[in-house]
Amino acid sequence: MWAAIRYRRAQALVLVLLSALIATCAVFAPLYERALEQSLLRSAVDEAPVADTALIVRGGRSEADPEMTPGSLKGSVPGGLLRIYGPPIEEMTDQINVVPRDGLKPSPVRLVARPDACEHLTLTTGTCPRDAGQVLVAAKDMAAWKWKVGQKFEVGIPGISEGKFDASMNPFQVLTVTGAYTVNPDPDYWLRTQLDGKSGIPITVGLEQVPGVDDFVTPVDTFDVRWVQAASRLTYPLRTDLISVDNLDDMAAIAQSPPGYSQPSAVIESQLPRTIAAVKGGQDKLRVIVPLLMAQLALLAAAILILVAQAAVEQRRPESALARLRGRSREGAGRLVMGELGLTVLLGLPLGVALAIGLSEVVRRSLLAGGVPFEFPWLAVVGLVVAALVCLLAIGVAVRPLQRQSISALLRRVAPQRRGGLGVVDILAVALAIFGLIGLATGTLKGPLALLTPTLIALAGGLLASRVAVPVARAVGRTQLGRGKVGPALTAYGLERRPALRKVVTVVSIAVALTVFATNALVVANRNWEARAQLEVGAPLVLDTDGTNPKVLTQALRAYDPDGAKATPVAVIRQAAADSTSTMAVIRTQFEKVAYTPGGQELRLDSLQVPDVRTVNLQGTTLTGRIAWNLAGGQGAGDGPAQVPGLPPGSSPGTPPAAGAGAAPIRVRISVTSPKGERLTRDLFTVPDLGTGSAKINAKVLCPDGCRFDGLLFTPDQFTTKLSGSVTISGLALDGQRLDVADVNRWNPFVPVASGTTDSLKLTVPKADTMQFDLVSSGVTVGLSYADVPAVVPGLLAGRVPAGGTAESFQVAGLNGVPIQVRAAQRPDALPVVGDRGVMVDMGTLERLGGTLSTSGKLSVWVKDPARAGEVRAALAKGGISVVDTRTYAEAKDRLDTSGSGWGMRLAAFTGVMALLLAALVVVVMTVTGWRTVARDLAALHMAGVGLGTLRRAIIREQVIVVVVGAVVGAVCGAVAAQVAMPLLPLFDDPATPVPALQIQPSILAVVGAALASVVVLVAVAVLCAMASGRRIALRRVREAL
Repeated sequence: MWAAIRYRRAQALVLVLLSALIATCAVFAPLYERALEQSLLRSAVDEAPVADTALIVRGGRSEADPEMTPGSLKGSVPGGLLRIYGPPIEEMTDQINVVPRDGLKPSPVRLVARPDACEHLTLTTGTCPRDAGQVLVAAKDMAAWKWKVGQKFEVGIPGISEGKFDASMNPFQVLTVTGAYTVNPDPDYWLRTQLDGKSGIPITVGLEQVPGVDDFVTPVDTFDVRWVQAASRLTYPLRTDLISVDNLDDMAAIAQSPPGYSQPSAVIESQLPRTIAAVKGGQDKLRVIVPLLMAQLALLAAAILILVAQAAVEQRRPESALARLRGRSREGAGRLVMGELGLTVLLGLPLGVALAIGLSEVVRRSLLAGGVPFEFPWLAVVGLVVAALVCLLAIGVAVRPLQRQSISALLRRVAPQRRGGLGVVDILAVALAIFGLIGLATGTLKGPLALLTPTLIALAGGLLASRVAVPVARAVGRTQLGRGKVGPALTAYGLERRPALRKVVTVVSIAVALTVFATNALVVANRNWEARAQLEVGAPLVLDTDGTNPKVLTQALRAYDPDGAKATPVAVIRQAAADSTSTMAVIRTQFEKVAYTPGGQELRLDSLQVPDVRTVNLQGTTLTGRIAWNLAGGQGAGDGPAQVPGLPPGSSPGTPPAAGAGAAPIRVRISVTSPKGERLTRDLFTVPDLGTGSAKINAKVLCPDGCRFDGLLFTPDQFTTKLSGSVTISGLALDGQRLDVADVNRWNPFVPVASGTTDSLKLTVPKADTMQFDLVSSGVTVGLSYADVPAVVPGLLAGRVPAGGTAESFQVAGLNGVPIQVRAAQRPDALPVVGDRGVMVDMGTLERLGGTLSTSGKLSVWVKDPARAGEVRAALAKGGISVVDTRTYAEAKDRLDTSGSGWGMRLAAFTGVMALLLAALVVVVMTVTGWRTVARDLAALHMAGVGLGTLRRAIIREQVIVVVVGAVVGAVCGAVAAQVAMPLLPLFDDPATPVPALQIQPSILAVVGAALASVVVLVAVAVLCAMASGRRIALRRVREAL
């Protein structure tokens, strides 16, 4: 047996390499999946803030437990939880009021007690407080307020000082300053507790602003029984060394178990279950992607094994005949071949395991998160056993036909082939491929067949192409021979006569299809990851600021970048409800220069253009002018029972006054918006009666800080049910200065309160500085708004229309949280940052309405070049604006690249490379197993007078044609598989996150590029193999045959 292996050393080496590659694929997949699962877990746990994975127990003092301290909360934690958490960090807090300096109002200050707090602080002066009533203050506050060590503050104890509890207790506590501190950054200790950062920042208390003061640090003894509102907290940090993929479910169950409270006021909370759920989501995606990609490779490997084994067995037909002639049975002769080839492939398994482990170690050490242990899971052992069984089964399947043939058939140089028609294997492969293709196209196919369908398509295509190649080659050979072209005729007849070359078509088809599918999957996945990262961040760099006034932020940026080509301000206002529509305000002309465009769509930003109407600012006290009216209408009637003193005769509290008896049929008012964004009304004039008349206007604006002119309103008397006519206003001026608003083009069209009404209001300008309003009212207020702000602001709406509205008119939050009316000028699938639940409007329009951001809003600066971050920060600092957070596209893209789906999709590169290697090995194996026969045949032709150059070119053409035909078939099948099978691959761990519509259409560049690269590699291998065979053509080969 060893002699036989040594006799065919090249073939044995190729078989060893082939079985090694199969073992590598079978073992590497579980090793890779396991390492990725551990990496996802390590990344999620290690990169998460300690506070996110910690167990937090909160409690407050009550009548049932008036002396509660953090230590008394320990009994509230179930024993099971304590197994996975470390020693707790204790904390007590309460809120006090301190007067920082005589003459100022008290500022709210948090009093904090933590064991060993001084070890995590730097004392700039003084000593650490040891006794009750002693405190450390922030160094910034000590410098700002000129406090001294030993200074005393008498503060009221919350609850008692307000008279809510036992009045017999002293309601005041004297706090003595023992020193000043600065905080040492230590997230493992401080967690979410932030002592500093408040000093000098104004805080709104009620209707007034007071200076902010950083926390006071005190011993826990300060909180005696009088501190009836003191809150206690225990924070247990997670022991990350105890978490592994194996005990993830147990850890989640422990963290989610209902806590057994020893005090009813204790609350236990942990975000660990959410972290674990995110990790398990990534693992679930891995368990879809890895089998899907490896199933393709496994099917290719199985097909190659059978084909190579058949070629190797084919070469041993004469030896089997000789063994039979020497007295061995059919089974005995088959066992000889089975033993030789079986031992050969088994020798490659250890090498394959070593390659898989080495490749896994390279990935683990260089690419994955730190701390991922080396593991050899039991699935890797199963993979190795399966690889061994598949190798032996392939040899057995290939040897089986050899045992059924007669000795005379075995002695033939080429085994008899069935001509024409499709075999059972061909029909089965085509049927499965068609079934899978229809199932994937309709979305009804699931399970293993769905995973194998892409390769089944290529297998069916390759088998059909190899079958069609035989009659085509025969016809071409006859044609070329008739034309006297010996070389092409030899190529055609060689393809017809040697089945091994035709089998290469099938293998190359599968390999190229798998490579095309894998390459396209990577490109498409990366395309969608880029789109989501761009959508999540919005620009290459986003700086979130602490600013609340868009105008101040815009001015600071204009000083740095006047045309907005480098940076642009963006405001995002979110509402409390999770499914509400967020508002995104941008500067249209700058946004398109800096921001990313959501994938697959163009935003029609021109539709957000600010109206070209000058804003009228009312900086004055008195509005003057002249008003004339010509009105007619009617009033509702009531049957009042008796005369009420003070009312006209025949009237009662339920009946309107008669016309001409003091009725005020209409009030003319102006609408204004304040600097805070509030929309207010001011009475301009009250028309005393119906009919005609005129009068002077003299009305107070009542805007001490100035306001913006917003429009005119006409409000009928409450008893008026019908009113029509005209009101003319002329010479409208503020403190003698004309407002210059008498222009039809400077007013928005009338918008009725409700649809289907007869209400109307039309403006005409009969002469200069005169406005005539023709109105019809059914008893409701009618008005026109000034056109510097549209009556209905245009916006780009992503997602459904907010409740209660239509696409033409719906409400969202403005800058200050006050609703504004918006219409959808475009309905994109998603918008940057707000995703598929938001509307984009023009910031200039909202700035005209006035106001600052509400607490739910955020002002950010979007920067085109991250390298300019320092310049932008400096420009903002000059405007008194600080950056509180930084987000980049690169970070968002990296998070997606290193997610479970991202790492899983990287396996596509491995499968594509392995597919080409396997195909190249098949070309080599087929050449090695048949070179003696080819050399003898062509040597005989050479002896008959055919030149060596012609013979060698014929061999090269045979190999190249086989590879090119297989590559073309594989490219087409791979493109089809990419079209129908891409939906099977989960591209994101959390597919519910808002994204533009997934762009899963095949990448033409990826498909063509992968196909061409495959052709180049395989043609090069085929040419080298053909050249090696050609060099073996010699007349001595004929003597060997004789």
